[in-house]
Amino acid sequence: MRFKLMLVAIGLVFLISGCANTPETPAGTAPSDLSGKVSFAGSTTVQPLAAEIGQVFNAQYPDVTLDIAAGGSSVGIKAIHDGTVDIGMASRHLKPEEAEGVTPHQIAVDVIAVVVQENNPVRDLTMDQLRDIYLGKITNWQEVGGSDEDIMVVVRDKNSGTRGAFDEIVLNKDEPTAPNLEKALTAGDMAAKVLENINAIGYVGFGNIEEGLALVNIDGAEPSEPNARDGSYKLTRPLLLITGPLSQPLAQEFIDFAIGEQGQQVVVDKGWVSVR
Repeated sequence: MRFKLMLVAIGLVFLISGCANTPETPAGTAPSDLSGKVSFAGSTTVQPLAAEIGQVFNAQYPDVTLDIAAGGSSVGIKAIHDGTVDIGMASRHLKPEEAEGVTPHQIAVDVIAVVVQENNPVRDLTMDQLRDIYLGKITNWQEVGGSDEDIMVVVRDKNSGTRGAFDEIVLNKDEPTAPNLEKALTAGDMAAKVLENINAIGYVGFGNIEEGLALVNIDGAEPSEPNARDGSYKLTRPLLLITGPLSQPLAQEFIDFAIGEQGQQVVVDKGWVSVR
């Protein structure tokens, strides 16, 4: 009898010891052994932000491969509907027909900044003046307080979410018809075209502002986080990650991380406006 009691006591010691040495997973956190591959496609504005968040994510989950391609918002939305990627990326609101059957997750607020080269003296435009420049009704910088030079108007490709948001907010969905029109395929291309021509005007997401670009106030409001939050600066849009019925569960782990504390710190650090 004494021998049996001794065995039971020894067993209890090992059981308690084992429990003490087993770390508990904090409630609401993802398991540390995540592995697999998550594929992305879509907005060239969201892509670099997703990649930055991905670096922090991979530091915690090194066995997850993130394949973050671009192509434009429309491409990402179509890809998630087709089930060819796990996460679509968009930098505009979804149209009703695009939203059917998928789930958008907003990870940041983007401020679309109207930009000129820093040597261009124009720093203020009204929304009407900006619209008239892109519609070809104002064609010379002298008409808005600048030099006597023709305005080179730069637009993004039609697949761009930045283009879609700009056309909706500024042009009331009209087609840009300025006579001296240049097209930029990416946010980086847009910045480069404005930087190389003092007479150019363009627009970029707040996270894509490069050295040498000057910001233009619209209706007296500068493009800034406070002005975006209080509504005085009108050129804002959501940055979205989109999942669909064919997205694997690992995709949701990344999205939860992106809208969590660590992901949102990256958003702030890179110049975007947090959704938290």
